[in-house]
Amino acid sequence: MRPLLLVTTLLVAVLGHAQLVLDGSMSPTQLVQDVLLGPGVTVSNVTFNGSPANAPNIQVGRFDGGECVLQLDNGLLLCTGGIDVALGPNNTASGFSEVNDNFFADNDLDNVAGDMTMDIACIEFDFVPGGDSISFDYSFASEEYLEYVNAGYNDAFGFFLSGPGIFGPFDNDAVNLAVVPGSFSYVSVNSVHPGSNAQYYQDNGNGSSAPFATSSYYIQFDGFTRGLTARAHVQCGQTYHIKLAIGDVGDPNWDSGVFILGGTFASTGGASLAIATSTGSATVMEGCDAATVTLTRSGSNGAIAVPIQISGEAFAPADVSGVPATVSFADGQTSVSFPISFVADGSAEGPEELTICATIPGACGGGAAACASIIITDATPISIAAENAVSDCSGAMLQLEAVATGGNGDLSYAWSNGSQLSFITVPDNAAVYTVTVTDACGAQATADAVVTGPCGVVVPNVITPNNDGMNDAFVITGIEYQSNHVRISNRWGQVVFETDNYRNNWSGGAVSDGTYYYEVFVAGQTAPLTGHLTILSQQH
Repeated sequence: MRPLLLVTTLLVAVLGHAQLVLDGSMSPTQLVQDVLLGPGVTVSNVTFNGSPANAPNIQVGRFDGGECVLQLDNGLLLCTGGIDVALGPNNTASGFSEVNDNFFADNDLDNVAGDMTMDIACIEFDFVPGGDSISFDYSFASEEYLEYVNAGYNDAFGFFLSGPGIFGPFDNDAVNLAVVPGSFSYVSVNSVHPGSNAQYYQDNGNGSSAPFATSSYYIQFDGFTRGLTARAHVQCGQTYHIKLAIGDVGDPNWDSGVFILGGTFASTGGASLAIATSTGSATVMEGCDAATVTLTRSGSNGAIAVPIQISGEAFAPADVSGVPATVSFADGQTSVSFPISFVADGSAEGPEELTICATIPGACGGGAAACASIIITDATPISIAAENAVSDCSGAMLQLEAVATGGNGDLSYAWSNGSQLSFITVPDNAAVYTVTVTDACGAQATADAVVTGPCGVVVPNVITPNNDGMNDAFVITGIEYQSNHVRISNRWGQVVFETDNYRNNWSGGAVSDGTYYYEVFVAGQTAPLTGHLTILSQQH
């Protein structure tokens, strides 16, 4: 028999800063439904030590360990004594909290311990998973660390799962999910300690050493495990049974506890949706990047049609295209994919979130929406500053340059004269050269580089405005983008047509056939271009 130290039982919340916080006011049913459960699981028939679980019990409660050495936000605590034994500081090496009138026995715990167990705390319930796996995070803690490593008295605990497809050595063909990762060893004082699987062990003092014995930041247990997860493959939509149990071995002293992280008893794999972008990033650019949406279901039975919904700041078809109203699974098919693209709408809207969701009906889908999100950013527009030039009629070649900014990725240039450089060398004649700039996403912008001046301006001396599509208008080559003034007079000096900035659109108006005289003033010239113009055959 080991020496005894009694710790008074606590059934109310214990509050404090930077310490373990306990609440013994909730029933086991409330703890399972409101604290333990995560997504994808429905629970029924909760019991504690074989009886209805509708009243609080000193051996089970809620904990909040986010500000103490545990670093576990909150969850469910099962202890071989009252849960208050867990409160720090660790000022004794043999803490226990006495439990009276607990005569519950469990064969599975006895089998794990290899001995008789007592002071058992056992929560059991049925559950239906919505996916093809279950998991939950936990930490086993004990006052038996480190004195009783491989020295007997090892308290026992286990998570015993039974149901369809489960075949194990415990009652109802159950398996124990409390195993050391990568092994078949059950988690215990003997299997997780500084000399065995030390990566999962956290020392917490010996009951007398500082700072463990002086600060309530530390819990009472001398050691505990870190980073352990219980997990199992299951069949979605089927009913399973689990037993979460812990008990003293050999005597009721030197208590142990198991902390199960709240919200982590969850079932995943029922349905998942992923958006894989062409860049591998969660951010895409409109008009450029593409993505593939993949919806996966855990089961493959049955042909079904699944509605697709989108939400967020982005909308279809204005911001995204390719999102179908539904996708279809064939019998035996587990995943469906479809491509989407992002529309360049030309508006500066800022980042927009796009969320795509799908809800697969039936047990394997779990009825929960599978969603994924990405951020769509505005395309950076291409801006072109094109250089103009004024001809001095010297006959020298001129260089015109275009400087493009913005866009996405590398920019390429294409001029109307065939050049693919950012600049061109052209004759000293009035003319217009167009440059098109294209970015890596295919977005384009165009600009004109203009040579102005009298050089290269050619004035015709005959037009035939008969609407046959040939020589119908008074077209002055090289004047299109130059500042100019045009005046046409008859042989008596009367002006029949006059305009500024002529754009080659006069077809004789109402004048009769005959000979007329023109004056063409072009920016940069000192005297007008003059000559005669003959108009023939205005009629059809």
